[in-house]
Amino acid sequence: MPEFVTHGLELVTRVLEICGASLLILGFVVATWKWVQQMHRDDHRAALYYYRRALGRTVLIGLEVLVAATIIKTIIVEPSFEGLGLLAGMIVIRTILGWTTALEINGRWPWQSR
Repeated sequence: MPEFVTHGLELVTRVLEICGASLLILGFVVATWKWVQQMHRDDHRAALYYYRRALGRTVLIGLEVLVAATIIKTIIVEPSFEGLGLLAGMIVIRTILGWTTALEINGRWPWQSR
């Protein structure tokens, strides 16, 4: 693969990693800010419910972006068995978090019918 393509993909990977981490941090800050505001206005249980949902969504979105960066890095930029193991681990973690977050938000597992 040409060197300029490799450098471009490395840059894309770095940008995605920064975006994923930024989404996690920003999502946490915004969700916490809204939670504090809602605690002063509304029922505490409702505020906590919406806070947990917002945090769950933040984690899922941030991890999606980080997994995309890892896929690009593992498959295209730096193919290695170590990178493949890292990718597999991230996908397992992402899957488990997705399932448990769906359980928290919806009160049922993703494969259960309503």
